[in-house]
Amino acid sequence: MGKNNKQIGAMDHKETYQTIINTAQRLFMELGYRAVSTRQIAQICGVTQPAIYHHFKNKQTLYVAVLRQTLHHTEADLKAILAEFTSFQERFTQIAIYMMIHFEIDMAQMFHDISHELGPDDQQLIHQWWMEGFLIPVVKMINDGILEEEIKNPALLNTNSTELAYLILNIIKSILQPETTAKLSKKQRLTLAEEKAKLMVEIFINGIRA
Repeated sequence: MGKNNKQIGAMDHKETYQTIINTAQRLFMELGYRAVSTRQIAQICGVTQPAIYHHFKNKQTLYVAVLRQTLHHTEADLKAILAEFTSFQERFTQIAIYMMIHFEIDMAQMFHDISHELGPDDQQLIHQWWMEGFLIPVVKMINDGILEEEIKNPALLNTNSTELAYLILNIIKSILQPETTAKLSKKQRLTLAEEKAKLMVEIFINGIRA
């Protein structure tokens, strides 16, 4: 009986932790770091503020945990896309769709919060997670495309795979429109993401020259 109670307690502890993370993620990404309090998170989660501090030292620690989970999930999902699709164009399209569906948030606000609210050690950690979650998979996509002779070597354009990956990510970020897509249904958002991704990839690969 004691063992069963211990297992239930561990499960409740894990579920509470994940509920806090999920709620905090939604609030931080919608409202920004400063506009969200641990009291607000606790109320929405249905737990006490001390329960928040049992899992996280402070709001900053919670914010870092939110970003860590988000970026680690992104890394796993982009690796899965690279494993499922083989051609550069398919991979590029699917990654663009994924980001437009999963990052319907104010990216500028998030980057502002990271640079203004977190210390240098946390910023360095998050930068490493960002590279692993976003940059490295896109660099691999580019390098695979070069090896398969689907795209030209970036050196011919006086650049390299990393710089090209940053360019691709910035282009995708530039077409995110959370203020518009938030009002759409899930099906409408997917349709819009697919249309935008295919157009963007087509222009990126083939250009618009007649």
